[in-house]
Amino acid sequence: MIPDLVTVGGLTVDNVVAADGTVGLAKAGGNGAYSAVGALMWRPGVGLVSTAVASYPLETIRRLESGGLDLGGVVWRDEELTSCNWFIYDAEGRREEGLSSPPGALAEAGFPTDRLSPRQASQWREILRARSTTNEISYSEFRNRHPLSQRQIPPAWKDTRAVLLAPSQPDVMHEMLDFFKPGGAVVIADPGWQLAEHKLDELAPLLSKLDAFLPSEVELRALVPGADLEHALRVLSEYCPGALAVKLGAKGSLVWNRVTDTPASVPAEATETVDPTGAGDSFCGGFLVGLLETGDAVQAARFGSMSASRIVAHFGADGALLAHPDGVSALSQKAAMECR
Repeated sequence: MIPDLVTVGGLTVDNVVAADGTVGLAKAGGNGAYSAVGALMWRPGVGLVSTAVASYPLETIRRLESGGLDLGGVVWRDEELTSCNWFIYDAEGRREEGLSSPPGALAEAGFPTDRLSPRQASQWREILRARSTTNEISYSEFRNRHPLSQRQIPPAWKDTRAVLLAPSQPDVMHEMLDFFKPGGAVVIADPGWQLAEHKLDELAPLLSKLDAFLPSEVELRALVPGADLEHALRVLSEYCPGALAVKLGAKGSLVWNRVTDTPASVPAEATETVDPTGAGDSFCGGFLVGLLETGDAVQAARFGSMSASRIVAHFGADGALLAHPDGVSALSQKAAMECR
């Protein structure tokens, strides 16, 4: 079967210390996985294009597949990565990243593996900062060694209806556009730092082909330095003919209205946040479904907000799927009616 939607991005294993100190070890992560699950909340049959290590937990793969994720576009490399990313949040929701260790290192250092006190979280952060990673390959390094290629995509997927390009290097995004766009797919992109570190003129050929572009506030300010959000979206609209929205975290999103030349505010969905990792990625997955079903960017942002709210209520990309084994999509039927 050809998946209705496809996401292109990373597949990782993450360790998290939430703002309240709760620990989540070896959780399914990666922008490709979070984006795919954000779309799966609305409909089954989402395909993933990614590259994964042989050591990726098999039980996690089974959970993602049972939740409706088609892994036909995933290439498995014969490498084992012993370390995982750590995401450590403070009371204000700020995140420290760029830290790594094996999941078992926390217990080996004498810390509890269920919850850390503020003092313990601070101590663990310092240990991670000081540890040597010289002989370790990070997930980022692994992905740079094995960039995604259209050669790994099942040929039939050319006829998919819609594609989300999660943060990747520009050459990867161009290659994916060359594969999917001729078939008439709606293609949207989340820039990440990979695009945000470039100038808009450099990205113009890429932006001109997109049906939607969804930067975060930090990424938008990097792309259009010195501008407020409204002016930055106006500038961006000159490069990208598709829908535009800037993700503002707990403040929701701003969606550009080309008719009125003004932004429309879409609030975040109220929820209790357990782990904010992947919120922006899952927003993009929901946005893709909403754009495909309604053709309206504001409505699409509402879909995205609901996807993000369900992701942050659990640890890991598959957390919402595990919490609702009968299918998260069924839970979204009423919300979908309200969005439409």
